[in-house]
Amino acid sequence: MSFFRTFYIIGLLALAGGIVSGQAVTSTYDEDFRLSGLNTYAFNSETREGADPLATDTVTEKKIKDALDTELQSNGYHPPADAASPDFIVSFRVATKDKASEVVERNQVMGSLIVDFYDAQTRKLVWRGIATGVAGREAVDLKLVEHQVENAAKLLLVQFGKDRIGLVGFWKPIERVCERWRFIRSNGLLCMMSELATAT
Repeated sequence: MSFFRTFYIIGLLALAGGIVSGQAVTSTYDEDFRLSGLNTYAFNSETREGADPLATDTVTEKKIKDALDTELQSNGYHPPADAASPDFIVSFRVATKDKASEVVERNQVMGSLIVDFYDAQTRKLVWRGIATGVAGREAVDLKLVEHQVENAAKLLLVQFGKDRIGLVGFWKPIERVCERWRFIRSNGLLCMMSELATAT
């Protein structure tokens, strides 16, 4: 299978995963930091404030942690060996909109899972991913949230994988050419692939 065919299929699968789950994933990261050097991780010992929904919901907190742990290890990351320091620290939190504005189309409550990766040595934030999706109707549905958490963890690690290998940066020059020459954008396979690869 050719290089371009491989990346085209990866892009389609990532896009399809977002559509099926009904979740939108975005990310931002420190472009001066080498994300590809991150291999081992540990979870941050969170001290949650009262306004944090997870401060009083330790069951959901554990499910989020377990989902992220599973996806991290499925993608080749692992905790460090005994007494060794990790490469990065994983932190997470959730957010929902205020009651006055959280009900949107079809009376859905939207919630977000925000995951941060910090450089373990400097404690500097190097990557942030946000997965946003439906958390219930009128009020938060804990069973739906549990299902969404698993999907969110998968999608966030897919996005981190793209950011880690610089996939977005690789396609940016092609995207600029396609934007300038619109007839290429509408007909070219590379332009279609660049749109898939740079979509977040």
